[in-house]
Amino acid sequence: MKIEKTKIVRVTPCSLEKTYNMTMRGPNHNYFANGILTANSHSVAYSYLAYQTAYLKAHYPTHFWAAVLSNEINNTAKVVKYIEEARGQGIEILPPDINESFDTFTPRGNTIRFGLAAIKGIGQSAVSYIVAAREEGGPFKSIFDFTERVDSRAVNKRVLESLIKAGAFDSLGFKRAQLFEAIDSAIESGARAQRARSSGQAMLFGAAGLAPVVAPEPPLPDKEEWSYEKMLSGEKETLGFYLTGHPLIQYSEALRDFATASVESLPSAGSGSIVSIGGMVTSLNLKTTKKGDRFALFDLEDQYGSVRVVVWPETYSRSKALLRADAAVLVKGKLEMEEEGAATIIAEEIQALDDIRERAARTIILRARTASLNAKIVDRLYGLLDRHRGECDVLFDLELEDGSVARVKPNQFVKVKITPDLTNAIKQLCDSFEVELLVPKK
Repeated sequence: MKIEKTKIVRVTPCSLEKTYNMTMRGPNHNYFANGILTANSHSVAYSYLAYQTAYLKAHYPTHFWAAVLSNEINNTAKVVKYIEEARGQGIEILPPDINESFDTFTPRGNTIRFGLAAIKGIGQSAVSYIVAAREEGGPFKSIFDFTERVDSRAVNKRVLESLIKAGAFDSLGFKRAQLFEAIDSAIESGARAQRARSSGQAMLFGAAGLAPVVAPEPPLPDKEEWSYEKMLSGEKETLGFYLTGHPLIQYSEALRDFATASVESLPSAGSGSIVSIGGMVTSLNLKTTKKGDRFALFDLEDQYGSVRVVVWPETYSRSKALLRADAAVLVKGKLEMEEEGAATIIAEEIQALDDIRERAARTIILRARTASLNAKIVDRLYGLLDRHRGECDVLFDLELEDGSVARVKPNQFVKVKITPDLTNAIKQLCDSFEVELLVPKK
């Protein structure tokens, strides 16, 4: 685009003229800077659009973010980014739902319902058939009802797997594990029902004055629900991020004790500072230097975003066993901030979050009610402590019958090595046992 520039001789209002291919109301659409007068009315249009966008974002945030997310529905990385921004404004992102979601993101009060077309593995054609079947016959009541009413040519096994992993069937009240196990039988049941309709069996029965026989739905398999980690993994696989929770929640105590920063707080930490930050390993990429030494690059993701981590050969050789996809780790390293705001951490130390508190703890406190203890439990407890000898102190907080608590320290020879195996074994020994680890302040 050619922009006309003229040395300033005098400045007077312009008449209402068409500049480029756009006419704006009002006469003063030229501006000057550095001694140059610029006829640039399209910049006014851009400014006006920016004002409108900012107004919508401030006064109608759910509608604004629903529109932004829908516009980027095929770009998972941008969807994840904008969802975090929307959450930052206090907007709740509701999971996809076969009975509530449409193809795009839809505003609902101060919430936004996830769009079905944003689920990986779900094409626009499948979404159209799902929405059409729901609008014609009402809400789906079960996975069998779903497969019988939605055209089987559009919704196959892969689509059902993605919908279940994304949580789109959760509102029906069944476990994801049950639904996943029932996929094959539901597809077969749906195909039979659709073949019967297409062959005109319903019309034949109707002509004879008889109601068509509807086979009862088989019960869903009796399956234990997926683990919390597996459910979140399925959401990450199909949605691109964790929607109903985050794997780091279970490490909140470890992060409180050992992390000094989060992705959100990195800009305020300052370039060159040493930070400790916990997160999940994603986008792991192993490389080789010119000398043949291995090093790693990965993104460390927490609840607020992700940061690039560089693990040079010396650090990599010490921590390579910890670096795998979705591993929960604590990274200590030097923060490098670029002018554009992008952050990189040069790792100096990497630790697994799974047992970081156990390895750092110096004292273990065992709490129990005296009424729940007997000689057999006490003997087994001391035997357990004896098998885990180490350098850490042991304390007992015993709740007495009057509700008071007495702290008891065993003799000086009772010291243990604190591990997850020990803490789990203590909890299994007696239901009333509670375990607290005393960790030195960071």
